[in-house]
Amino acid sequence: MLYSPGPRRPAYIREVKQLGHSFPEGSYGRRNRQAIAARETRVATRLRAVEHAYRMALERETLHIPPEPARTIHYLEEHARKVNDHRPS
Repeated sequence: MLYSPGPRRPAYIREVKQLGHSFPEGSYGRRNRQAIAARETRVATRLRAVEHAYRMALERETLHIPPEPARTIHYLEEHARKVNDHRPS
């Protein structure tokens, strides 16, 4: 399994947001905590997307759906014909 944000990352984001509210409005500390929370939220979102894609790829792999052999053979024959057509005599 890939890294999972799990319960720790959202808890950290909440903690940073709560701490940010303890600073005065417009202060460096508050802006910094808001930036950290926003960055951590983006990271968590990306990690969830990667994990979802990874799981989908694994599920597809376990289904064992072979590629269409006729299409593959046709493509290879077509490619070989084109290569041969462009070769100098």
